[in-house]
Amino acid sequence: MHGTAVDRSQVYVPGDPDSGTRDLSWQAPRDTGRGKLRHVTYDSPGHVTPADQNYLVVYTPPGYDARRAEPYPTLYLSHGGGENEMGWSTQGALADIMDNLIHTGEVRPMVVVMPNATGYASSTNEKLHRTDLIERVFPWVEQHYNVSTAAADRAYSGLSAGGMRTVYLMLDNTEQFGYYGLMSAGLPTGTTFPDELKSALAKVSVFVGGGWQDPINQGYLTHHRGPLRAVRDLTAAGVHVQSDFIDGGHEWYVWRVLLRDFLTRVAFLPQTSATADWGA
Repeated sequence: MHGTAVDRSQVYVPGDPDSGTRDLSWQAPRDTGRGKLRHVTYDSPGHVTPADQNYLVVYTPPGYDARRAEPYPTLYLSHGGGENEMGWSTQGALADIMDNLIHTGEVRPMVVVMPNATGYASSTNEKLHRTDLIERVFPWVEQHYNVSTAAADRAYSGLSAGGMRTVYLMLDNTEQFGYYGLMSAGLPTGTTFPDELKSALAKVSVFVGGGWQDPINQGYLTHHRGPLRAVRDLTAAGVHVQSDFIDGGHEWYVWRVLLRDFLTRVAFLPQTSATADWGA
């Protein structure tokens, strides 16, 4: 059934400052200043399941103003394998995280779009999903919400399989987003960096993160080589990468932390203008 969450539950246990535990209160629900979540259907000709339609979950920030003079930036956020558009708004606690980060001023108010990336026919590097995103989801979101149409005001991030969608967009549709956040995913085997791609990647901001204990770091999968190697390979190609690895495995605890770090350290922040020899 569409719009259903996965069959798992989670419980937040407040940290005790006296015990020295990590403060995760930025993931907890707020009593006031809360944004809104909306589950929507849009036309997607050629989509298989459901036929010719697909789904989005959209988060709007507290005080969202459809007539604000300055359009909102947009984060496109992708789920992992075996999940759907509901993953981030349920297990990922997306709305609570955004509400808290916006309240503290750590991030700008933004619209977050969580597409369903399943139900397409098979295609190389998920090209059908990428095409649907650019040709149908972008126009739908821009028609229904007060968001910027500039690539510099769009970010894309995802976990695991969603991290691979981030990679495919970064390598094949680089001009569509200003910021790319790879979580628990790496570069496809055999990835090369021709000059044209290097030039394109120099204009965007790239974030790569994961859990230190995540077995995916071993690069054992045939279709990609893991996030640690992605940092190495991108850096070797001259691409500036912000990396973030924390204690944890292939799990939601890690991805929630990485989302916060991507948003507070990379997404919608200007690239450095310092020269290579600055401070030398």
